[in-house]
Amino acid sequence: GAAASGAHSSDKAIGANDLLMRMTVNKTDVFKGEPVVASLKLYKRVSLLGSEGAKFPSFNGFWTQELDSENNMWQRETYDGRIYETLVVREYLLYPQQAGVLTIEPADITAIAQVIMRSSRAFDPFFGGGSEVYNVPRKLTTGAVRVTVKELPTGAPASFTGAVGSFTMDTQLPATELKANSAASYTVRISGTGNITFLEAPKLNLPSSFELYDVRSTENINSTTAGTTGYRQFEYPFIARAEGEYDVPPIEFTFF
Repeated sequence: GAAASGAHSSDKAIGANDLLMRMTVNKTDVFKGEPVVASLKLYKRVSLLGSEGAKFPSFNGFWTQELDSENNMWQRETYDGRIYETLVVREYLLYPQQAGVLTIEPADITAIAQVIMRSSRAFDPFFGGGSEVYNVPRKLTTGAVRVTVKELPTGAPASFTGAVGSFTMDTQLPATELKANSAASYTVRISGTGNITFLEAPKLNLPSSFELYDVRSTENINSTTAGTTGYRQFEYPFIARAEGEYDVPPIEFTFF
């Protein structure tokens, strides 16, 4: 019938380049633990009704955090010599956990485009100018994206546990005079930008007559396309059991 052939020609009314989806990364060559921002973007030159059946990558080899899209409005952009309306569908902050070439597998989504076709029907005051609207599903797939991840340089001090970024360390020391068998604590706060979510408590070496309890950690961390910023704080509660004078060695924290 006419509807079937109309749907067929409406499918052809959408050019191969009228609807695209791309996954882009801000860096393709990084160190292990250095953040990468991946953006999944839709490009359109036709009307879109919506989408269905999206499949997003699982980002094997990366620790992943989906970011709140700072700008989920359509914007104009020129790509491959054509002007598109573009929308960031999803944005991710990725921290590579292993060295080697990591592949972000393709994402796909079925977009429903809306096409207005002139129909062969004679002009009708009710239908306007004898045109009909068709909804055309189009499956969009991104290409796979490869990121080369380098091992961190060798020869790091023993206090290095994989922190990558830019950090500062503040310590709150216990009182220099304590009664025997009294409780006190040593607090270390590491602040900055980098893979702060993975920071491990620096090693605190206390004299053997001190009893160290479980380290308590608190944090305030915020992730954006600029990376992860904030702090992690570690509290080391202990009891000094025996009287005497003791030296508490300094805490050392190393980052790359």
